[in-house]
Amino acid sequence: MGELEEDRIYADTLGKTDVYVAAGLGVVEVSVSNDRIGQFKLHHRCTARDIAAYGTDLLVATDEDVLAIDPADDEPTVESLGFGPAVAVGGGDAPLAAAPDGTVARATDEGWTELGTVPEPRAIDWPLVATADGVFRADGSLEHVGLDDARDVVGGPTPYAGTTDGLYRLGPGWTRELDADTSVVAAADSRAHAVTADGLFETAGEGWRERETPTDEPIVDVGYIADGGVVAITGAGRFLVDPAAAKDGASGWRSRALGLDETAGFAIPEQ
Repeated sequence: MGELEEDRIYADTLGKTDVYVAAGLGVVEVSVSNDRIGQFKLHHRCTARDIAAYGTDLLVATDEDVLAIDPADDEPTVESLGFGPAVAVGGGDAPLAAAPDGTVARATDEGWTELGTVPEPRAIDWPLVATADGVFRADGSLEHVGLDDARDVVGGPTPYAGTTDGLYRLGPGWTRELDADTSVVAAADSRAHAVTADGLFETAGEGWRERETPTDEPIVDVGYIADGGVVAITGAGRFLVDPAAAKDGASGWRSRALGLDETAGFAIPEQ
């Protein structure tokens, strides 16, 4: 049986999640079924600097504009949103984008409404923006909400921020969770992951523990798929999946090199 046929059988039997990777080549679709990293293909050619889910769609920051992509069809619908060059995007009740000069704006029916300017925007997870000056909240305007030199944020029910002096969780105030330079943070429900200078760490609500990975390449993004598995990707385009319950009963990460460079991260839209 060929590898493509095996991938199809896995997907038909176990269901699949489509993960969309932002890279220098463009937006690449990767199919994941349980413990199997299946087919991958170029979905749209561009220089993708950042990517975010916006409902069932994708928002992509490129050197030319912010793109809205409907990935449902084999030939995706791609719309330029008229923002101009962008380095970070985020979804929420409306698309947010940050320009290389630090301008942050929110999309409206009439176009883009500027909220303000921040120094060196790095990541957006609505309603938070990670910048060289810390974390800002984008809610009608830009408000500094603390910390310094933020590199990544999670803006969900339990906000997190990764900074050069640690990982922080927002409660009544910012509480330091890990004392190490933190470049990536992800969270969903009671789980969270962080990539620090010391490695990958995870929590299930009972403190943090280091988690070994099958690569020394720096991880640039971590996320979660519908069946409870964890996915991650490195800057060199190595895709990792840690299934919730592997079909073969073996535990641990699976990995596959996608042959991409300038990998910025990935997004998983509603499917």
